[in-house]
Amino acid sequence: MSTAQTLPITVEGWDTRKLPPQLTRRFTFESYAQTRQFLDDLADLSEKNGNYPNLHFAKDFVTVTIAAPDDGALNAAEGEFASQVNGLAARVVQA
Repeated sequence: MSTAQTLPITVEGWDTRKLPPQLTRRFTFESYAQTRQFLDDLADLSEKNGNYPNLHFAKDFVTVTIAAPDDGALNAAEGEFASQVNGLAARVVQA
């Protein structure tokens, strides 16, 4: 049984789901090149943080789902990772 507390995680642009606990956001891009750059940058960020979200993508969008760790509760680490993903998407669009 988990003793972790579920924190009210809210990150700009992300949907928070309770069952199962996760954060989800769809990022839309103007070109495949932007989508590819975002995916490459996200892979680097995932390696750095050890957080590997579920991805669904096509030519011009990526849906990112960050699941709660095995203890079943979203925590500040998932919220921070989501904020960093927002930053990646903003840099790709501005480039």
